[in-house]
Amino acid sequence: MKKIIAIFCLAMLLCSAFSGMAVASGERIVKVGVGAPSGDWGYPSPFGFYPRGPGYIRMSFIFDTLTWKDENGVIPWLADSWSKSYDGKIWTFSLHRGVTWSDGEPFTADDVKFSFEYMKEHPFAWISLAHIEKVEVLDPYTVAFHLNEPDADFLDFTVGHVVIIPEHIWEDVSDPKTFTGDDAVMGTGPLKLLEYNKAEGSYLYEANRKCFKGEPIIDKFISMTVSDPAAALATGDIDEASFWGISAEAASGFESNPEFETKWGPSYWVLNLIFNYHEYPTNNADFRKAIAYGINRTEIVEQVLHGYGIPANTGIIHPESEWYNPDLPSYEYNPAEANATLDSLGFFDTDSDGIREYPEGGDLEFELITVGRYTGEAYLIQSQLEKVGIRVDVKAMDWGTVDAILKAGNFHLAISGHGGIVKPTIQPDWPATIYDNPAYQSLYEEQKKILDYEQRKSRIYQLQEIIADDLPVYALYHPKMCCVYNPEKLDTWFFTKNGVGQGIPIEMNKLIFMFDPWRYDSDENAIIDRSEVIDAIQDYFDGKITKEQAIKVIILYFQ
Repeated sequence: MKKIIAIFCLAMLLCSAFSGMAVASGERIVKVGVGAPSGDWGYPSPFGFYPRGPGYIRMSFIFDTLTWKDENGVIPWLADSWSKSYDGKIWTFSLHRGVTWSDGEPFTADDVKFSFEYMKEHPFAWISLAHIEKVEVLDPYTVAFHLNEPDADFLDFTVGHVVIIPEHIWEDVSDPKTFTGDDAVMGTGPLKLLEYNKAEGSYLYEANRKCFKGEPIIDKFISMTVSDPAAALATGDIDEASFWGISAEAASGFESNPEFETKWGPSYWVLNLIFNYHEYPTNNADFRKAIAYGINRTEIVEQVLHGYGIPANTGIIHPESEWYNPDLPSYEYNPAEANATLDSLGFFDTDSDGIREYPEGGDLEFELITVGRYTGEAYLIQSQLEKVGIRVDVKAMDWGTVDAILKAGNFHLAISGHGGIVKPTIQPDWPATIYDNPAYQSLYEEQKKILDYEQRKSRIYQLQEIIADDLPVYALYHPKMCCVYNPEKLDTWFFTKNGVGQGIPIEMNKLIFMFDPWRYDSDENAIIDRSEVIDAIQDYFDGKITKEQAIKVIILYFQ
């Protein structure tokens, strides 16, 4: 009886508060800062964003996928449920009803079919859809994918990555990469684009009040370029920033500041030294290993990152991945081994100037290309390799230029990195496309089709063994990652299990904008207690949630 009275009084208090008090006026605006000069990641349409993780993230605020991921793994999104055939070749999805595009038009299975067919013709970032034989609309809210071969990652890294676009907008678009404007960013997601400024590297979004998952808990979201994210946080110019690698040192300074909270993530990311697999002498595996022995990765982590990283798995996959093979060679720093191997290959310093020569004559010298952010690593490697008689000339460029050079194969040595290394379907030389090993490629294609977990894992271990032995890249380090935020502005930040989309290691999952009544359940046991209802009331008064969202918490309490 006391509980019933308490519930009744609490409900009456809430209703009274809602009728007699107003939420503090003003919009709830959340600002994220990105360190210069990397704020611009392209126009956030499905074909306009720059094809790296931050670009996909900014696009994903607007567009949705059939499945999504939270901190625990895959969850339903545009699809409420799914099933697959015994052989894994047919996947059937039941779509969420009542979803509308931000222009009010209904979302149906026809949009799903159109999206995948359109993206087979106009490839979407980092993925091939060639194994999808056809997409069949069974009814307006049921769609079936017929595959010509099983896809072990279909639920996560295919339908959880490919965004759905409105057929009524895109059916007449022949060149999607140049298609911009309001129609190009018409989605079903929690945010809508208001303004994009390429020159300033800024994005302004507003809440999509028609979002099928409910009204977002913010009014506007801004991603902006700042010269010093840590300083901008301290002055209140931004509300959140991400730090990783050496910049994570600045994040540590906020851990004792009561106005901020920090959250550390695994950073499913790797920095690689990439070799040109086709150009002499980096086309020789022994030569590549000699370079690996000549590089002190521990020194790089300590001197360049100040300890905010770990030497990488030479099989590339991150140590916190379920697919990680712990039994691989690391090529620990060994100048004697490097020198002996180079001698055996016929590279000697015949003129005693400290630099070896090619057997046919001429100094053993390479240009090492990278982006400005990694010049510290590049110059340290330059110094380390000079000790074994290899001269390296460092050349820094922007990300787009480096990616284009790597893709064309016009280099000898490069330093570049990428996320997505929690999953097994990452090509070791990405973003280059020069690794050519038939044994690796055959095993790579085989494991993608294996639905049995243990059988697939054994193949993935073998893939890592091939990478570590053949060494098309020498994985340098995995950086540590941390986000710092003002909890008064937004306190829902988290790192996604296995990364957003195809493994993007970032804390800006669009779920941070969505109201989740279960977040008041501190014990994660799906029971809302009285104190959590009071928290919801306070959040309402503080303007953090709407009246309807607070009532959801009350309803869960009654249940």
